[in-house]
Amino acid sequence: MYGVEACPTNSADKQSLQFTLNRVLFKIFGAMAKDSYLEISSHFGIYPLEQSIALRGGKFLKKYSSSDNYLCQLIAKH
Repeated sequence: MYGVEACPTNSADKQSLQFTLNRVLFKIFGAMAKDSYLEISSHFGIYPLEQSIALRGGKFLKKYSSSDNYLCQLIAKH
């Protein structure tokens, strides 16, 4: 997940990362129904990958645009 907020990702990349995240959580919590998995992940603050990337990207742009560097501010606006 490092750098995913600054680099463009296509749908295949996102699906691959989501699959990996699902497998890790299945290993930790064991096999379960999809509803149970979604409920447990919401309790632990583990959002779907698409939502996580959007949240991280927003935080990244906010920090980037609040920089004192003019070039950073210019890039963040585009």
